[in-house]
Amino acid sequence: MLIDRALGEITKKNKVVVGFDLGNDYSQLSYCRQNQSMPDTVSLVMGEEQYNIPTVLCRKNDDKGGAWLIGKEALRAAEEGQGILVENLVLSAKNNARIRLGTDASAEELPAEYLLEIFVKKAFALVSAYIVSEDIAAVAYTMKDMNTDVMEMLRHITEHVGYRRMDVYFMSHEDCFFQYMIHQPQEMWIHDVLLYDYRDDGIKSCLLTMNRKTNPVACFIDTAAYPQMKIEDLEGKNEIAKGAFFRQLDSSLLEIVRKNCDQRVITSVFLLGDSFSKDWCRESLKYMCRGRRVFQGNNLFSKGACYGARERVYPSTLSSSYVYLSEDKLRANIGMTCDRGQAEVYYPILDAGTNWYEAQSIFDVMLVKNNAITLNIAPVDGRKTRVARISLEGLKVRGNKTNRVGLRFYMEDPTAVQIEITDKGFGEFFPSTGQVWKECLPLEVIT
Repeated sequence: MLIDRALGEITKKNKVVVGFDLGNDYSQLSYCRQNQSMPDTVSLVMGEEQYNIPTVLCRKNDDKGGAWLIGKEALRAAEEGQGILVENLVLSAKNNARIRLGTDASAEELPAEYLLEIFVKKAFALVSAYIVSEDIAAVAYTMKDMNTDVMEMLRHITEHVGYRRMDVYFMSHEDCFFQYMIHQPQEMWIHDVLLYDYRDDGIKSCLLTMNRKTNPVACFIDTAAYPQMKIEDLEGKNEIAKGAFFRQLDSSLLEIVRKNCDQRVITSVFLLGDSFSKDWCRESLKYMCRGRRVFQGNNLFSKGACYGARERVYPSTLSSSYVYLSEDKLRANIGMTCDRGQAEVYYPILDAGTNWYEAQSIFDVMLVKNNAITLNIAPVDGRKTRVARISLEGLKVRGNKTNRVGLRFYMEDPTAVQIEITDKGFGEFFPSTGQVWKECLPLEVIT
């Protein structure tokens, strides 16, 4: 066992982790090694900051079986009539749709999952220009809207990427924001932090706050959407009309920023998206820069996913010192006290801060004293630890360490922890009764 563990540590030493921001319009990939201070982001042009990879495919019309292209190459080929453009890959996969490659009745129709797999594989091929694919130990996918069906597809797709197994994680954009910030110098987040993400449907704000009185420090992100900030199609408008529109847009943004900063101490502000420009948001920028540090870019989420994947593979003190609590995350540590020899030890089961769709623990225990399982539930908001007792009705405990039961903790949705307990017996001497007990711990009770 110790040899296997040592070999595992040697194998993963200095491996690469990847953060994959998968969007329906465009995607980004960042990567880093264990001791790398800041992740790098894959650029479509070496030496330039062209991070956005259009999430599209195009199968070329040629005699070689139709090679698949992605990103800007796919857009260019389709524009030149060399193939048919395939868009909305993520949305189609979410809807479990089939996509027709062409408008003819005889056009081929393919599952969206198959086409998404092609895109993901070719996106990973772009990373291989910077690193050896065999070095990838883990990938963290992040999406604007987390969807369990798409996540399951990505798990399956990732099994076919590269030549070795890589661990797969999932993170929301808010989680990526949190991971990115705690890996920055502390003077950037000594107080609250604001993020504005500008997309085609408007602006989404994220406000990061921390309760430094708890241990670990509990972190929260409040979000809000501002569809009124959607940029209109200005084609055909004269310069006077365009100028008036952007002055009004600047005024609207300034109102939003003032409201977000009112009665708060904001250390830093991050502006994501190419729509932010000094040419139009002058007054808003002036206000943001008063006593605050303002940053502009568009690859924060992929870098944050990269940091998050690295924390899974190479946990640092940050993992135990800070925990991000969202509606998708468990807000309490769940464990149990077990007898081990002459002493009692605490056995952790589910950790606070775990995404509900990743929360799972499976293990066996021996019942010694009675037919009950006692759980310790410790909220991370400072409230007292609670105790939950699950009675295994109908199970006779013999008292000689021959009652073995299997425990499985998992979550089917963000609202509750499911517990399944199975009598496993004790070999040929005491066969299993086949009994199964199921309990549910609602999260509103836990938190």
